[in-house]
Parts: sequence; C-alpha cells; structure tokens
Amino acid sequence: MKPGHDALQALRANLQTAAETTLVHLPHEQLVAYVGGRLDDVDRELAESHLEVCMQCVAQAQHLNVSAARSVSIADTSALSPSPQSSGVAWHTRLEPAPGLPKPRRRLLTPKLAAAIAVLALLLIAVALWLRTNKPAQEIVDQLPAPSQPSITPVPETKPTSAPVLLTLNDGSEKITLDAQGNFTGLEALSPADMRLVKSALQTGKVLTPETLKELRDSAGARMGDAGGKATFEVLGPVGRVVVGVRPTFRWRSLSGAISYRVTITDPALDYKEIAASRALDDVKWTVDRALERGRLYAWQVIAHTGSGDVKAPEAAEAKFKVLDQSTADDLARARKVYAGRPLVLGLLYAEAGLLDEAEREFLAMVAANPQSPIAKSLLGEVQAKMRRL
Repeated sequence: MKPGHDALQALRANLQTAAETTLVHLPHEQLVAYVGGRLDDVDRELAESHLEVCMQCVAQAQHLNVSAARSVSIADTSALSPSPQSSGVAWHTRLEPAPGLPKPRRRLLTPKLAAAIAVLALLLIAVALWLRTNKPAQEIVDQLPAPSQPSITPVPETKPTSAPVLLTLNDGSEKITLDAQGNFTGLEALSPADMRLVKSALQTGKVLTPETLKELRDSAGARMGDAGGKATFEVLGPVGRVVVGVRPTFRWRSLSGAISYRVTITDPALDYKEIAASRALDDVKWTVDRALERGRLYAWQVIAHTGSGDVKAPEAAEAKFKVLDQSTADDLARARKVYAGRPLVLGLLYAEAGLLDEAEREFLAMVAANPQSPIAKSLLGEVQAKMRRL
C-alpha cells in the first residue's frame, strides 16, 4: 500500500473522532420544544445547524415527531395545513423532512462547527508535511546536485636514473648489456638455467667445464709413440676429449716405412677389455664400425706395422676419450635449434658439457662479431687454456 493512501485513511479516522468529541447533543427539552415549534428564531437556527451534523439528535427528533402525530386525530390532522411555525423537524440529511415541519433556514457557523473545521485544516496540513518528509529516498537522491569531484594535481613522474653500462656484447641478433647494478638485457629468450650460466660467465669471465675432463687429463702426454730409438708417430684425436657421436673418427700421423695400421678400443673400467678393432688400414684415419655406449670412458691405440717390427702410439700412456651421455646430447640438440646463431650461449653450453672443441669454435665466432670486446676475448682464452691442459 502507498504512503498517500495510508495517510488518507488516517485523516478520515481523525476527522470522525474529532467530530464525535466536539459535538454536544441537544437536551431533550430543547428537542421537544423544537418539534413543538416553540423555539424562537435564534434557538431554532442553532438546533437546525446541530441536526445537520448529528444523526443521533435527528433520530430523537423523528421519534418525538412521530409521537406527537399519534396524539392528534386523523381528521384534525387532515384539516390542518402546513405552516412555517407549525411543529416539525428540518435537518440536512438523506431522510425526507416530516410533513408540516418548517424548511431549514440558512445555516449559521457555530463555534463548535468552526472548531471542527479548524481541526480538519490542521490535519490536512499535518498530512501534507508528513508526505513531504516521507518522500522516497530515491526521489530525494535524484534531486540532489551531483557532488563535485575534487581536483587532483598530477604528481610529475620521476624517471629513474639508469646505471652506467659496463659491457655490451653482440650475440647473434641479440645485444646483451650489463650495467653497474648487475642488470642484464638481451637474455629474455633464455631458459632460467641458461640465463644463470650466461650471467655467471659475463660477471666472472670464467667458463664452466665438467669434472669428467679431469679423468681425461692424463691423456695429455699420450700422443707420441715410443719405438725404442726407432721412428715414432703421433695420435691426433680424440685424446682427452668428450665426443658427441657414438661412432667417432680416430686420426693419427703417418709413420715413415709403415706398411699398415691397426686401431684398438678398450674399456678401462672392464680391465681394458677390447671393445672394437679395425682391420689392417693403409690410411691414417678410421671411423669405428659399431656404436659405442654413451656416457662411458674409453682408451684407444694405433699399431703401425713396419718391415722392422710394430710401433705403438701412444706407447706408455693412454689416449682416452668419453662419449657424451644421452641426456646431455638431447639438451644440446634442442639448444642448437633454439639458440641458433648465438655463439655466446652455445659456446658456454658446449663447454659445460665438456665439448671444448665445439666451444672454441663458437667463441671464435663471438670474438669475430665483437673484436673490441674484452669479455669475448677473455672467454675464448679461458677455453683454449683448458684445452692445452688436456
């Protein structure tokens, strides 16, 4: 139900209560005198004004009028003609006025009626004020002016001062920089592990290599053969190296007067068990005809047959090499595709796997692309020094 309808109902109830409380009924004697036509003009006017608003007094007047009519004979009643001064009741109701009663005159505004009208006016004013104060909140909000937005003065942006750049290096299509605060650029495409490897090398100038190279170090003097005062020859490789393929190619220098050569491969971990051997060769290189096991360390030797006897190379020491393990080989295969054309990254990954020959090749390309870079030359020299120690 709407608030206006509720207020109207309350107003009607208040008016009815006000009317009932302000009216004072006509005394019985005054009603009898009115019905009998014995009131003067002023009292009759007051009585008629009261009868217009009081149904209870109207009912009593009708009852008195009926009783008075019964006491008169029918004949006399017929002979009588209505007179303005004859008995009767006049009131402004829905009932028909009794015959013979005078017509009501113009009503006067009595004090009681004036009080009722004043109460009605006050109630109307109260309802209007109530409706105004209880207007829906949304209407009030809609009428309110929009709040003004506070002005915000923009704070001028302060650009951080960049740290001085310590080095710049061209790595293929990427340019790598390192500033004084240790910040790098140009490494965003690298994996986290590869990024750490590159950062370490550029900050320290050192190239990481595996512990496996220490196992191969005693092969450094295992190149020359010893023929007991006879002619000697030298094995070229692989010596003290890690090889990528499972079927490496062995090379040596020729021996003057040699009729043929024979190569043997043994496994030091299996008490130098022979793993593979060549037929008699007239060339100074041989590719093993069977796949070697990945991750294992091997030793090899060349025997030269001459007219005066056999000459071994190396004679005393062992020429060792190791076949790269499968996991590292797979990682490098992926790196060659992802980092194609980036000699710094590939050179460091080769060196970490022990492939020093491949690392040297990449660092040579890096120095060619950065001829004035001290760090490029330092990394190349680091790898070459390791190679000389093997």
